[in-house]
Amino acid sequence: MQNQNPTKTPPTQKLVLPQVLYHPSIQEAGGGASAKTNVQNRRKQNLKSRPGTSSHPQTGTNHEMVQKNHNMTKGGSSLKHLKHHAVEGPESNKDPNPTRDGALPRPDQVPLDVTVHLDRCLLEKVEVQTRGQRTNPDWFAWRKNRITASVAHSIAHSHFANGKSEAPPHSYLAAVTGEGLRFQTRAMSWGIQMEAEAVRRYQEWKSAMGRSVTVLDCGLFIDAQRPWLAASPDGIVTDSRSSQRLLCLEVKCPYKHRHRRVEEACREDPAFCLQIEDNDERQPGQSPVYHLKTSHSYFTQVQCQLAVTGLKQADFVVYTLKEMAVVPVTFDPNLWDETVTKLEVFYRKAVLPCVSQKMQQDIATRHEPEL
Repeated sequence: MQNQNPTKTPPTQKLVLPQVLYHPSIQEAGGGASAKTNVQNRRKQNLKSRPGTSSHPQTGTNHEMVQKNHNMTKGGSSLKHLKHHAVEGPESNKDPNPTRDGALPRPDQVPLDVTVHLDRCLLEKVEVQTRGQRTNPDWFAWRKNRITASVAHSIAHSHFANGKSEAPPHSYLAAVTGEGLRFQTRAMSWGIQMEAEAVRRYQEWKSAMGRSVTVLDCGLFIDAQRPWLAASPDGIVTDSRSSQRLLCLEVKCPYKHRHRRVEEACREDPAFCLQIEDNDERQPGQSPVYHLKTSHSYFTQVQCQLAVTGLKQADFVVYTLKEMAVVPVTFDPNLWDETVTKLEVFYRKAVLPCVSQKMQQDIATRHEPEL
């Protein structure tokens, strides 16, 4: 773990961010509002450039790193090698090759059963198409009916997923099916507002460690072997020279502790996500070493991100107005195997029946005679 003391910024002061490549939330000065406008403008341009079909949105730069990422999505039909194995669920009557002309299919055209495997080329296109995340309607559309990293911990630890209850929690089910209410608390708004500054400072600090890095914007990553599972990291950290993908990046800006140092939050809040590694050899004035609690929901969230992206390491950043702490997190395959087994139980026994029932209701509604 490393930490850095950022320049103290009054809570009411408007942050002016210098231009940083690739991460759309920090391309323009002015914080979250300008970031949202920037992504929406790119979104409008993309819609104009693809009459009748969906294709990759452009990032507004021809830098070789972005071009390389785009080239990965080329090369024929994205569903050419889609595998469909004995599907037994509400998606079983869907064509596993909904489009054959290379265009990105609609989310509802893609099977979601637990036995379906999807082509990686398709999933790369989806990731590009959903960049901008919460400012992009496609991101919400492709997340629907999928368990995502942000709810993985709650679902895996639910009584239903562990065989201790016959009824799944309605709120968890609604979060997966997209039927839940979308609302934004003050804490959520603060996190969105401060994320750009946190990413900028992280990129500067990481590059100053001796290896220049770039934080790439990313969309929704879908697991090829488990298309019902997805994750949206706050960024992908790459080597600025080679474009090699190095790490997942997850940023947290806790509103509750915005005026505190991270060490104070650790010592005063038992529910805080980080813990201090007490070391007798620590010298006076030396920065503490932090760890992300393995029992915390954020740890499960990062593990899911690593599993879906295929990366083995992540940097977990906690940013307050007084300090930035960077905590490395390593993929734990044993813990993840236990977790994903419970997630699949929830999906198979709760989500699929719910989706099937809704489909049947929709069909019945369409066939009702008009009075």
